[in-house]
Amino acid sequence: MKGQGIIEAVYSIGVLGMILTGAIILIIMSAASKKNDFDRKKAAEMGNIVIEELIASSRNDQNSFWELNNRTGVTKPNFDGYSYSVEYTNISADSDYPNCGVGVTNCAEARVVVNWEGKNPQSMTFNRFFTKNGY
Repeated sequence: MKGQGIIEAVYSIGVLGMILTGAIILIIMSAASKKNDFDRKKAAEMGNIVIEELIASSRNDQNSFWELNNRTGVTKPNFDGYSYSVEYTNISADSDYPNCGVGVTNCAEARVVVNWEGKNPQSMTFNRFFTKNGY
């Protein structure tokens, strides 16, 4: 048959093109996934640093810490593009924590939200329970 070699060549080029397209898409998605993983690890690192600072503040500067002042849009050096906020919830009259908040502020939950810009704005949330008297 005349022209069969040309048809086979066109078919082979089409199959090769589909394989290469799939491989390129796989490489691009893998690179995007690595970037997302890096961003999440950096956000987790920032969240852990903020929680550790809150723990130190609750132990070393109790008067200031127990005012439970919320913070919003705070940045840190070496974390360009990342910001965090801290929101406190005073725990009182909670049956799960019977020694908390009976006429005083001695138990609270801190909620740290780390935000960053990636492909889409993203965030991670960290919660930590604090007690003044070790209940």
